[in-house]
Amino acid sequence: MNPILLLIAAALPGAGLAIHAQPAPLSVAQDITELIAQLEGDDPTQKLAAAERIKGLGKRGAKAIPALMRLLPSGDGPLVGASVEALVAVGPKARAALLEALESGSFEGEPMPPGPVSAALLQLGKRARVAVEAYIQAAERGPALFLTLEELGPAGLPFLVDAAAEGGATTPDALRSIRRLAAREVRTDEPLAKALKRVDDEDLAGAITVSWTQAPGRADVEDLGRWIESDRPELAETGLWAAGLMGGGAASLAGQALSRAFDPDPFIRRSALWAVGSMVSGEPGSPVDVIPASFPGASASARKRVEAAAEGDAVVIWREAGKPLGFRGRVGDQARKLWAIAPTWTFAVEPYPAAPDPDVAPAPVQAAIGRLISSASGWAADAETEIDAVLASRILSQAGVTSEAAVALWAGWLEAESADLRREALVGMRSIGRGAIEHEALVIQQLADPTTQVVAAQVLAAIATPTAWTAAVEAVAAIDGKPPFAMLAAIGRFDLAALRPGLGRFRELYREGHYIMAALMIRFGDEVVEDFSAELGAGLADRRMVAAESLGHLGASARPALPKLRALKERSPIAQKLLVDAISRIEAGG
Repeated sequence: MNPILLLIAAALPGAGLAIHAQPAPLSVAQDITELIAQLEGDDPTQKLAAAERIKGLGKRGAKAIPALMRLLPSGDGPLVGASVEALVAVGPKARAALLEALESGSFEGEPMPPGPVSAALLQLGKRARVAVEAYIQAAERGPALFLTLEELGPAGLPFLVDAAAEGGATTPDALRSIRRLAAREVRTDEPLAKALKRVDDEDLAGAITVSWTQAPGRADVEDLGRWIESDRPELAETGLWAAGLMGGGAASLAGQALSRAFDPDPFIRRSALWAVGSMVSGEPGSPVDVIPASFPGASASARKRVEAAAEGDAVVIWREAGKPLGFRGRVGDQARKLWAIAPTWTFAVEPYPAAPDPDVAPAPVQAAIGRLISSASGWAADAETEIDAVLASRILSQAGVTSEAAVALWAGWLEAESADLRREALVGMRSIGRGAIEHEALVIQQLADPTTQVVAAQVLAAIATPTAWTAAVEAVAAIDGKPPFAMLAAIGRFDLAALRPGLGRFRELYREGHYIMAALMIRFGDEVVEDFSAELGAGLADRRMVAAESLGHLGASARPALPKLRALKERSPIAQKLLVDAISRIEAGG
């Protein structure tokens, strides 16, 4: 058998397309007509369940082939995956429809995506696999084909490696697709090792390996530096991207990366700007849509973990406590840690990141500040290069630049139509502190935009004028639903006069189960005793315990609530301890 077919077969089952749902038990009386009706209905859950049931029917589900085929272009990942598996289970009769769709590009006159069609055919015997291979070999090399190969999951890797090894203008595209595919899959060395046997170019093999493993290390730095300076776009871009993943670990390459930061090739330029920003911050670069797999760990789950952990452990506890959770089952003993910092949480969590020290930035970056500012100004004027301006601005803010030229650049962006430019301007101005006071009115306007309001509140906290504080608190109070934690942290150190306009809304959010608001309400002392006392009669233990702990932090002013506290009977040892502590603090008057 052709070696590439062996690789496909080894990589297959499922091709990574389906997210399995647990099918309901099959009923003998279940009519295939009813299942087809569910597939053609409007309820996504019913469609998924029907596809899973048809999969269980095997060849008996042949009548559902047209309905299953019509689901392939839906774009619903789990549903497309379930439909592919159902078609594979139906077997030879589905193969005929799939082969026709692959050849013609349509089914019943409607365009058909080649990715899911090929994924199904690869599991339907030698004839179907050969047809897929022939389709791929005949297709024009480029992003459209590579997207199809990405949709095949690990089975697409050998084809992408072959495409990269062919050389030419599409090789960088093939490497980007390998990185995107690797970011979605559980990566193993076995399929890569087999695919690389056909790659004779040592540097290209190294770039493909780094793109797939997405874990460059110190031993790779020398190669990355050489690739960055290469006149081969695929090597230069991969070297910059890998250096960006390393963050501070690749800071020795800052000069080489900056030399490509003004490259006419947009992919190289953006990768270079992203990498330099990463080197300055010392951490892997922030995710950027135009740079595939531009996040630590390079997997969807890792990306979520990184984003969740960005605020720090204590903040994560606060965020979780801000939801209506089951006290004993979801918060548990971490509730004690949470409420232990309640009186001082705004001093334990900084309202906004500290301004970086410009002298810490790599020397090549410091030398290029002027050019970065002037380039960012030019790039911002064109929608096609706006992302370059954003990335350049990010370097400036991460390096702690607060020069007049930088401030003038950001002040101009505050009136831009682009939310991305306005947000980056605010990030830059956040480091200026009270120096941004002359732009206070423009910053206040950004509170009305959900994409800029968090950073705007942080800038206003740094400006620290009564009007700035009042505007930030009123913006928090006006948010429909739970306010972002970063905005709460930004206003958390304000005095009572500044917080008072938001007290009514804080109370509403607290009653809705957003318990983090209690930390702000505690600041009002006697005024909120009744709010917390009323919650002692709640049906959920977590609500009662948040109220009890809040009263404990109020101290002597909460003595009217002591009878209710003493009357509470809690089964959980943690809850019992929280009650004892709260009562003791109130009785001690502290």
